[in-house]
Amino acid sequence: MGKRIQKKEIIREILFFLLKFNLLLIPFYAVIYFDVNFYSFQEWFAGFIGFMLKMLGYSPDVSGIFIYVKDLAVDISRDCVGWKSIYSLFALVLASPGILKNKLKFLIKWVPALFLFNIFRVLTAIIIGLKLGGHYLELFHNIIWQEAVILMIVGVWYLWMKKDIRFQTPNKLNKEKQ
Repeated sequence: MGKRIQKKEIIREILFFLLKFNLLLIPFYAVIYFDVNFYSFQEWFAGFIGFMLKMLGYSPDVSGIFIYVKDLAVDISRDCVGWKSIYSLFALVLASPGILKNKLKFLIKWVPALFLFNIFRVLTAIIIGLKLGGHYLELFHNIIWQEAVILMIVGVWYLWMKKDIRFQTPNKLNKEKQ
């Protein structure tokens, strides 16, 4: 009988997580649906990527959200700035069980790390495009890096859950919250 009650509590905890996660995703989908403009941030990001390319020995020309290097033209779209991956990690962590203070400490560390990873992702995609051709930029950007970012988000979230929450049973979590 005890195992049956425990399974019901675990299922309830999972359903509560899914409910919170989906509610937290409403702003995510609102940004997409209403086509919220990040143009100023995209311009800044394009300028920063251009600066990094200069530091690496290239001669980019940045105009608005476009970076031109040799025969390659790169459009820094709203999604290139990494907002989806950062928001996804944010929603996963906040929807998870645990103490809010610990969640915020984790996010303060990992949101900048994820942003730096995104800069690396964009830079390497451009460099691959310059070295191997524009079609390889598309391959890396749209397939390889996209999957790598998803794996990174889920992996970082999993490691945090394992370390911070230690996959405790719902009873232990509820006692901690009180």
